[in-house]
Amino acid sequence: MIDPWREWQRMIRAGTMWSETLNAAHAVVGHRSRTIKSALHDPLGADHAELGRMVSEKSSAFGAAGTSLVRDVLDLQADLAAQAAALGQMMFGQLPTPRAAQEMVLRSQRLGTAALASSIRALTPVHKAATANARRLGKHR
Repeated sequence: MIDPWREWQRMIRAGTMWSETLNAAHAVVGHRSRTIKSALHDPLGADHAELGRMVSEKSSAFGAAGTSLVRDVLDLQADLAAQAAALGQMMFGQLPTPRAAQEMVLRSQRLGTAALASSIRALTPVHKAATANARRLGKHR
């Protein structure tokens, strides 16, 4: 059985993480745009360490997020297939038995809970990298 309070807290956490990630990304893009502009005007005096981080940290964070999503999709595959089959039968006029209907409801709940957990797991490395960068770059102002 799903605990609505726990799921509500997880939804709030996911929303907070998205908001923090977007705000951090805005700050980092602003700082790095100035770094790039400075490098164009003075290539030898550019902040090469910061310029070098711009791609590597993104690929690391998004790679971890992608790996997390792939792992979760593979875990959800059986429930997704069973749900699609049950819905397909209904589309062709076959009404589910009370037990089959209950299984569909429970599967829907599991899928919803798992999707929220998956989104939080996938966002975590991106959130961590973006907010860490915003903190680090904010010290250099």
